[in-house]
Amino acid sequence: MEKYRFILIVLILFGCASEKTIDSTDYGWKLVYKHNEQGELISGSKNKVIEAVRNGLSIKIGYGVQVNENRSIEHLAEAQFLTVLSIKDTVEVFAQISPIMRQGPFRLKDTIGIKLAPGYKWLTAIGTNGMCSNVMVNTFADTIHGSNEKRRSAMWFVDYPPKFKGETNILAQ
Repeated sequence: MEKYRFILIVLILFGCASEKTIDSTDYGWKLVYKHNEQGELISGSKNKVIEAVRNGLSIKIGYGVQVNENRSIEHLAEAQFLTVLSIKDTVEVFAQISPIMRQGPFRLKDTIGIKLAPGYKWLTAIGTNGMCSNVMVNTFADTIHGSNEKRRSAMWFVDYPPKFKGETNILAQ
């Protein structure tokens, strides 16, 4: 009897352990699409971004600027508002990043840092086609300090939950 009880306990523990073990590649933040400034595919799939938006998954966008051979700036931010825009056969995703306080780099003798510029907020929207729109707002005067539209290369990351199944279209429901 004792032998069977031991075997039963081992089987239960083994069963519990196997249920909790999920391959780490099944979930978490994954780079799903990378494009150049023209929105042309470098790696991944734009359809994975579209699928993620339609399933309500969290998305981060990474992009940067190579100022010169000695200086670059890279940004990574979670998208706060996402739009899937379809016109004829073209489908693009546009992501707005939450307004952030303006910042700029500074240098000390032994290190570098980021200096915040109170009174200015920076807003960005970027698309899977490389289109990017930026606005700088003077929050004290409640005025637009500057804006521009340009093209940017970007990386799109999706936060997948465990055992994600995929495809859905909110318009078809």
